[in-house]
Amino acid sequence: PQDDTTLAADELVTHIDLPPAPEFVAHSVYLKLRDRASYAFALVSVAAALDLAADGTIRAARVALGGVAHRPWRLPSAESLLVGAPATPESFAMLADALLRDARGQGGNDFKIPLARRAIVRALETAAAGTVTNEGEQRRTRLAGDAP
Repeated sequence: PQDDTTLAADELVTHIDLPPAPEFVAHSVYLKLRDRASYAFALVSVAAALDLAADGTIRAARVALGGVAHRPWRLPSAESLLVGAPATPESFAMLADALLRDARGQGGNDFKIPLARRAIVRALETAAAGTVTNEGEQRRTRLAGDAP
């Protein structure tokens, strides 16, 4: 989280190519918490994705926080703590604690730390339940291993 990419005054990012990650398609979510209309900058945002085994255990996890630092925040070493764990609120709270262990507010934004913790847990719970497709249908992979 401490690395930056600094553009020169005459440079502009025009696009970003992201490789496909099919293992996360069925269990991903973006949660944006804000105090105004939908176009307001997020107080806290969470992008979360899970790769779940048929028995509900977590094979891989990705969590990125926005609105809490000068750039999006990820901590892969904390994400790896979920590998092999059940997709439960307790597991998600453990990850949130690990992600935020060294977080420090600056007075006026101290509220963001507990807000981020709750948002991480909520986003992961939502991701575990299944991804809403562009058509608005809920796609779920049943934790019992039934066909989606």
